[in-house]
Amino acid sequence: MSSFGAMPFDLNADGVRVYGKARKATCEIGARCLAAAMVATSAGAVVFFHELDALSGQFTKFKIIDRYGVPAAETPPMKEAA
Repeated sequence: MSSFGAMPFDLNADGVRVYGKARKATCEIGARCLAAAMVATSAGAVVFFHELDALSGQFTKFKIIDRYGVPAAETPPMKEAA
């Protein structure tokens, strides 16, 4: 099953990213709109796509589609956020 989402993040006093709660979207455009709105109250946000294996409940594909807010080079892999 394919899904899109957006996740906000802020930077703590040491400059380390602290991720907020991910939100699901029904399509890529919806996820982009969520991320753009999240930047109004956060340092940045990422838009992502993932597929979930229905049998195992594990992610089979995961890809960050876009980043909003802080420069792209500042954003770590999503593994850190999990």
